[in-house]
Amino acid sequence: MGDIDTLNADFARKHPDAFANVLVRGEDTEINTVLNRLPPAVAVMVASRLPLSRMSDFLNVHEDAVGSWLADAPINDAITLLGRIPRERCLALVNSLADRERRRRFLQYLKYPSHSVGALVTDVPLKFAADVPAEKVLADLREIDTDTTGPAVVILSEGHYLGLLDVWKLYAGEAVTGPIRNYLVAVPPLHAETPVASAISDPSWLTYSWLPVIDHERRVLGGVSRARLFAATTRRTSGRRRSAGVLEALSKDMLYVSGKLLSRAWAGWK
Repeated sequence: MGDIDTLNADFARKHPDAFANVLVRGEDTEINTVLNRLPPAVAVMVASRLPLSRMSDFLNVHEDAVGSWLADAPINDAITLLGRIPRERCLALVNSLADRERRRRFLQYLKYPSHSVGALVTDVPLKFAADVPAEKVLADLREIDTDTTGPAVVILSEGHYLGLLDVWKLYAGEAVTGPIRNYLVAVPPLHAETPVASAISDPSWLTYSWLPVIDHERRVLGGVSRARLFAATTRRTSGRRRSAGVLEALSKDMLYVSGKLLSRAWAGWK
């Protein structure tokens, strides 16, 4: 990567769509020169907005550059770029990455269709085995910043999902005794194969801002936040209604989702 072009980087960060529309008029070598002088996260934002035909041509000449972006860019931005690359090329790029954990996250994304919950899983929660002493878990939690790590998941010895840890109950208890399975909240997980359009109407979102995601064998893949799920729905909807403004589309989506959630809640109260 050459020296960062701060002017281009600032404009591209604020207006990635407009920047991509201008950039696509150039030759592949020109596109490569400009993108290589952007920070990885910004380069990915722009590259993911290039037409599919240009992305394919660009890959044929500058596959190493794309591999470098996937290695260095924030995980969510890199996943967005993967969504614009033909699947067979994605697998080759991902398998070439040196970072084992990043490679695992990308392969997890590629395993599920883009319209499914599994493709949105990026949050890896804290995991505790069900039979670990609660006292030990409490000591571990006091050593880390639970505000930034997300909810804690309790699993069985085979890695199967059991529930979310009730952190408040654990902290508030006068005498913390027994295994951590005694401090659970029975939160129903989402299945990775579930379509985003269906998952967003899950009544659990009325109570929780984050839900665990499991595979077909009930192993914990990670989790997804309510905000990320809503954002994915908004992007899919705006893709079908490009003429609508962002705020208008978001408002309609939120009203639709709220209506579905309230309808389900009302049905349960009757």
